[in-house]
Amino acid sequence: MAPLRRSLPTLNLLSTFESAARLGSFTLAAGELGVTQAAVSQQIKALEQELNKTLFLRAHRRVILTPAGAALASTVGVAFARMAEMIETLRQPEVPDTVAIGVTLAFNQFWLMPRLPDFRARFPHVRLRLVADDMPMDLRQARLDVAIRYGLAPFEDAVSHADRPECAFPVASPALLARLGIEPARADILHMPLIASDIVNPAWMPWRQWARALRLGPALGRASDMSRLRFNHYSDTVQAALNGEGVTMGWEVLLEDTLREGRLVRLGSDSVVPEERYHLVTPIGRQPNPAARIFLDWMIERLVPQAA
Repeated sequence: MAPLRRSLPTLNLLSTFESAARLGSFTLAAGELGVTQAAVSQQIKALEQELNKTLFLRAHRRVILTPAGAALASTVGVAFARMAEMIETLRQPEVPDTVAIGVTLAFNQFWLMPRLPDFRARFPHVRLRLVADDMPMDLRQARLDVAIRYGLAPFEDAVSHADRPECAFPVASPALLARLGIEPARADILHMPLIASDIVNPAWMPWRQWARALRLGPALGRASDMSRLRFNHYSDTVQAALNGEGVTMGWEVLLEDTLREGRLVRLGSDSVVPEERYHLVTPIGRQPNPAARIFLDWMIERLVPQAA
């Protein structure tokens, strides 16, 4: 087979033919192409000579395709349309449509959502699909590109690109402290209303485990068992604390904004740094696509303090 560039007419001839065939007029084709009617006629004649076929029958003020011309027009029209579609696609930013991100409900609500406007402003071409669940998700089965996972590395299904430790301590609203006449630094949470949780995530630290880590004895655990308020979602315990209902477990990273704004305050000086950390992960054995790489870099910048 001869090379295409030698077996095909020039693109200029084919473009002129396509315009004339579509418009049914050399004059209209000349106007569309920005040339004279004589130039169009000459190019059509050159194409007919090259193919040794008559492509048009000349009529009064119009031209009519011959069977050979109609067959060529159909093929050339489809080819030009496909080229136009591909060129338009190539002109778009080289970023896949969507990045699927796995997060816990609390991380999504308290940390990620407040920061997404910054990402959207900086990377408007990247579309995000957020999948929130408090139970660990298998990145491969859930078809996730990136996840923020709280746990112990290494992971069987994921590679960690960055991590950040967490710190747990009691928090309450200023309104509750004012009502009880308690200063945050001197608060004795054993004698304050506790907000308990029945969260099923194995990485979660309930009051009993927090007290055990600090060797505070069993009293705090018993007090939490007697709590009048129990929730199975962390966001509900935080909202109850914001409403002045009692003391909840505060997580420094999750509540970073809430603590900075003073809507909740830390009580006392006791705290626990768990072995678990927040990990920014991608599926094992799969390189992040360009859009996922953009999100990863942005997350590292925002999540890991020393990377900022």
